[in-house]
Parts: sequence; structure tokens; C-alpha cells
Amino acid sequence: MSNELFQIRNILNTLTKNNNSHNELNLIQELIDYAEAYKERLTKLNAQNSTVPICNAPKLKMDKISEESFLYKPVTVKNYYDGDYLENFSNIRSSDLKTSGAFEVHNKFWEAHEVNGGNVFATIPYALVNPQQTAKLERLNWDRAEVDIYEIDAATVQAMPKFKINEAVEKNFPHYLLIREVYGNIMMVLHYKI
Repeated sequence: MSNELFQIRNILNTLTKNNNSHNELNLIQELIDYAEAYKERLTKLNAQNSTVPICNAPKLKMDKISEESFLYKPVTVKNYYDGDYLENFSNIRSSDLKTSGAFEVHNKFWEAHEVNGGNVFATIPYALVNPQQTAKLERLNWDRAEVDIYEIDAATVQAMPKFKINEAVEKNFPHYLLIREVYGNIMMVLHYKI
């Protein structure tokens, strides 16, 4: 399953749980954007001339603002969008975090940082967990990774739809999360050097 299709599925799930009409309009616009991107990808895949790249992502203006250590749980399959792998992975992630005592810290961090795309599905800043929690997570197969943090230029964020930003980030970073810091409304890329 492609990232666009995964995002479409996520948005649809969010819409079924959402009661806020203002937020629904934003979600519908995102759904349209991802659907158009997915249609474009399929059209290009079906085209006779396969030498054309799937997407011509524009350059992103971004600055490296930090390098931090994170704990993350690696995926164990290549095609993680297929079937219910991510749903099962999510349940295991939650169980690991509860077992280690880091569940609340993890949720508090991710409530302040909205995920807009990426291919890292279980992660928490190393500095937020104490040594006992870290040891338990490492026993549960979580690894430590150095992460470069980039801030995407505000003008770029205003000029490009989210799906185009996601495409550009996906082309530049093999392991990443595209996030928005909720309080400052700052779009960032977490590049996991794994």
C-alpha cells in the first residue's frame, strides 16, 4: 500500500471519529489532496513511458535545527502497509510503552507533535524517558537512533500542499517523520539515521 493510500485510510478513520465541522473541512481537503496524488501516481505507473519518475517533487527549503537521540521500534517486514501489520504493530507499541511506564510521556509528546507522514511508527525522544524505562524498551527491541531535525521554511509550507511536501521529504530521507509542532505551528522533518 502506498503512503497516499495509507494517509487516505487514516483520514477516513479520523473523519468517522470526528465531531468538529471546522476540522472536518480541513480533513476533507487533505483527503482530496492525497486522492489526487494517488491518482497521479497510478496514472504515471500505468503510462507507457516508464522512464518518467513517479513524482517530480519540488525542492524544500529547510534548515537543520538540531540533532537528538530517539528510541524507536523498527518494523520487521518490508511491506508494512499490506494487511493489518501496522494495526498489530500499533498494539505492540502501546503494550511496550505501558510495560515500560513510558506510555503517558509518549502520548504527551505526540499530542504536541502532529504526524503528517513518514515511515517510523514507534518513537520517543530519548531525553524524555528515564533509564529504567529505556532499559525496558530496549529489552522489548526498541533501538536508539540519532535523528536530524529540520525545520521547513514557513513560506514553503504555505506554498505547497501537504502531500507535495511529504513526497519531497520521502525522496530525500529513507527513514523519516514529517511532523507539525502544534503549539508553534512549525512543520519539521525528523530524519532517522538508521
